Amino acid sequence: MTKRSVNLFKKRRGISPAITMLIILGISVLAGVAVFQNFQSQSSVASARGAITVENLVLIKNPSGEMWLSATIKNSGNRQIESTVVNLQVDTNSGTPGIQPFSANPNPAALNPGQTASVFVRVDESGGSPITSVDVGESIPVEIRGTTPDGSIVTTPTSIMTSLA
Repeated sequence: MTKRSVNLFKKRRGISPAITMLIILGISVLAGVAVFQNFQSQSSVASARGAITVENLVLIKNPSGEMWLSATIKNSGNRQIESTVVNLQVDTNSGTPGIQPFSANPNPAALNPGQTASVFVRVDESGGSPITSVDVGESIPVEIRGTTPDGSIVTTPTSIMTSLA
């Protein structure tokens, strides 16, 4: 080997320390972003919840004594709700012990997050005749129930005052 060929080998070095540092820094940033995204997706799954908000709830008694229920509900959670029901706690069957609530199903039945559903219906006894035993100004408990795809129940209790049409 000549002196000249030895000098050529000495001048050849590996990757410079600055470039090595940039590569390591880039790998670290990418790994950090991947861990952060994984954590965010896991935490959003853990905080998934169903919630129902009452947008509008009116119970009207007309001069002939019939009662009409108008309800608008909203899925204010971040999960789909498959079915909903508005239970007005009035006795629809006086022959059965306990209160047999009047149930109304808003449309659409399935609610995606942010979506609303409404129902407008005459409040009837189980036999089909109108309920007339509630007085104007009387407060009646109402329960709004929703079922999520995994079977869990979302309940929103409230009350409503009967008003005259």
